[in-house]
Amino acid sequence: MRGAPFLVVCALLFCTIVSGGVYGQGGFNGIDMSDEECQAYTASMWKCLRTTGSHTFAIIQAFRGGNQINQATARCVADAWAANFTSVDIYVWMCPNCQGNVPASNAMTNLIKYLHSHNVTFGRVWMDIELCDNDPNCWSSLPTNIQFIQEAVTTFQKNNIKVGIYSTPWEWERVFGASFSGFKDLPLWYANPNGQETFSDFAPFGGWTKPLIKQYYWYGNDCGATYDADWHP
Repeated sequence: MRGAPFLVVCALLFCTIVSGGVYGQGGFNGIDMSDEECQAYTASMWKCLRTTGSHTFAIIQAFRGGNQINQATARCVADAWAANFTSVDIYVWMCPNCQGNVPASNAMTNLIKYLHSHNVTFGRVWMDIELCDNDPNCWSSLPTNIQFIQEAVTTFQKNNIKVGIYSTPWEWERVFGASFSGFKDLPLWYANPNGQETFSDFAPFGGWTKPLIKQYYWYGNDCGATYDADWHP
């Protein structure tokens, strides 16, 4: 989830320089951030992002591989709601060779317990399907990877938690194989950091013919906060 230069945000005749491409062309703008970015956010930064950038939705990393649960998730989600974001989701990145991630059902049950005990209110959990930044061996064989993520998805669904998938065709092929379409009934959040708020660049993969959200810009920087920029119609 990353990379980019300068972006102009325009609302009617008012434009603000942010970092990225051009948005405000219709639809809804949002942000997503890693666990480390979330931990650095303050309540005032959330309010600034909501008003200055016209962001309406946020997706916050709640779990990351060997680091496991992001203990700042509850605060970040609460601050986003308090700043009047209209939708707040969380996302999970995990892998079968990451410490404390196996079995996936246990790891996600622990996350669910954290969310419940801290009264975290969110709309959906997104499973982040992408390779590791620094470890080429964090994933396993294609069948093992599929079984691992299916176990995580099932754990959430058994607890009445909505699930979606974040990925790209390139990442999908390397983690699950190009022909795998077992999650096609879940909503898709895809990435193509071309700075454009449109689905016209979407190429079907994983059984999906239409996405729900696009991550269209990496390395957004505004209000003292770093984030990725997202959009949906």
